[in-house]
Amino acid sequence: AGPSSSLTNRILNESYLEDITTATEGQRNDDISEWDDQRLQNGGRYEKSLNVYILSILDACKKADEKPNDDRRQRLATLGASTLPQQLAIAPAITASALELTSALCDITAITKKAKELERKASTKLEQNGAMHAILKAAEKRATGALYVLRDAAFQRTKSDVRRSAIDCAVGIATGRLPASPTIEGMALKLVINVLFKKSTDLANTVVASATEELERASVYAIKNFDRIKKANEKVTGASQQQRESNYAHSPQSDEEKLAIERVRKPVVLFAALCLRRPEIIKTLMSISCRQDANILAKAVRNNMPKLARNAAIKHGDAKIALQVAELADDSENQLLLSFLDNLTPVEGNVPSQELIDACHTIQENKVDSKGKKDPRFIIPILSGMKRQDLVKKLPEFVAADDIVFKAALRRMSERLGRHALIYREEPNAESPSLNGITLCEQIVFLHRMDFKAASIALRRYLDAISVCLEDDTVFTHSVIMVALDHISETFLAGEALPLAYMRTIILTCNKYDSLHLWICDVLLPRLIEGEVYSHKRQWEGWIRCAKFLESRSDKSISSLARAAIEKLPEEQKQMYNALRR
Repeated sequence: AGPSSSLTNRILNESYLEDITTATEGQRNDDISEWDDQRLQNGGRYEKSLNVYILSILDACKKADEKPNDDRRQRLATLGASTLPQQLAIAPAITASALELTSALCDITAITKKAKELERKASTKLEQNGAMHAILKAAEKRATGALYVLRDAAFQRTKSDVRRSAIDCAVGIATGRLPASPTIEGMALKLVINVLFKKSTDLANTVVASATEELERASVYAIKNFDRIKKANEKVTGASQQQRESNYAHSPQSDEEKLAIERVRKPVVLFAALCLRRPEIIKTLMSISCRQDANILAKAVRNNMPKLARNAAIKHGDAKIALQVAELADDSENQLLLSFLDNLTPVEGNVPSQELIDACHTIQENKVDSKGKKDPRFIIPILSGMKRQDLVKKLPEFVAADDIVFKAALRRMSERLGRHALIYREEPNAESPSLNGITLCEQIVFLHRMDFKAASIALRRYLDAISVCLEDDTVFTHSVIMVALDHISETFLAGEALPLAYMRTIILTCNKYDSLHLWICDVLLPRLIEGEVYSHKRQWEGWIRCAKFLESRSDKSISSLARAAIEKLPEEQKQMYNALRR
């Protein structure tokens, strides 16, 4: 190793001296420095000699990978790669091309695959498996040496372009632009985030600039492949459904989209890690990802949003980071802002903090549209932590929104109350309300009781909102509907007026759930008679329609129970019913 290293040093030093002494007579010092830089960048003898040296090591490593069992080739590769960091550390200069060639040592994908194949084929041959494992570790060690070279070049070299080239190579490996095995990519990511970024402000700025370039490349790739991926998705899902899909949906719809998202995922992971250390660059992440037709990049960002948001909340505080990101985001980036806010809330256990609740309300106040209208989506993430009495006041805002927003709000209101889905809770202390969220049963009750006229909501939208809940029978099951209708009927007996849509809901329930016919005939209809439903014209008309529907059922037991309920009517109303029936 000694003579070889000495020869390498002599060749590199002599070529460097020859480059800088050629045509320098009479030049000022600053001219010589400028000429030196230009000479190195334009392929002088020193750069060529340095590249030949690194290429010789690459060739030795390639031959070692081709024949893993050749001990001589393995020794040559190990010797060359192990001396490379020391040789470049004492080299008079390093060029961008030399760093790029050094980065090629990280490409150990072929030997990794070969090792896995041999291990799978010879699972019983422990010695051979052990040998392949040792060879794979040797290849990883050579790749690690290349990362050391990049680190030392960024730390020790004074020329800004050399430092930038070293960081570009490290970032390129971490983001998958330069080929490397997953293990080495992970090591490169740690090198960039935990070593280079932390070393100094100048290096941190360079890391951010390089990561931004990688994100730009990912955006260009996403936009360029938009039409191809759209066609692939349409083949899988159908054109009509594809048009309805959100650009920010999580799951890929086709294999082509899955591969594309995987390609842009690594730059997103790196940039998101930097955002934890510099929250202000979240603006860059959102603006690049929200460009027109960069849908797959936006999906990759959204898929990584849970980790980013929750780590940011731990590091900076959930309310503080929510307000900061909201201030950075413009209207075109609202989708990613909403995803960020959505992932700031605790996954399970604790409800959102009061500080975060207040922050989301502040964001909603600040994000009004040109007409001064608030966007209810900004407070959906914190609904589970709000007091029930406050949620009831907010309910009209969600009813007035589209069905997607409306259903998302209902889910959030009840997400931590699954065990209480069939319960209408009473406040322990009416003067100091303490109940959080709204159970499924309560949602149906409060929707019926909502004063839609005071909230400037059309009657049709009020009725449609209730229908949306009835149609979602996986959430609002027949049991939920039954206990909600039962609670409203009991309050009716206590003197509270029936909501406008109440009898309509009973009729829709009769059409949807045969299993509730018995309960409606035996309990609900008689209870409504007891409360004198016939004294309210609209509700009475609904009661008659419901009774007629159940009386005409082919099931004899249901029809007889319906007639029994009818018989409980006062004589005047009974005659009216019979007249209408004929």
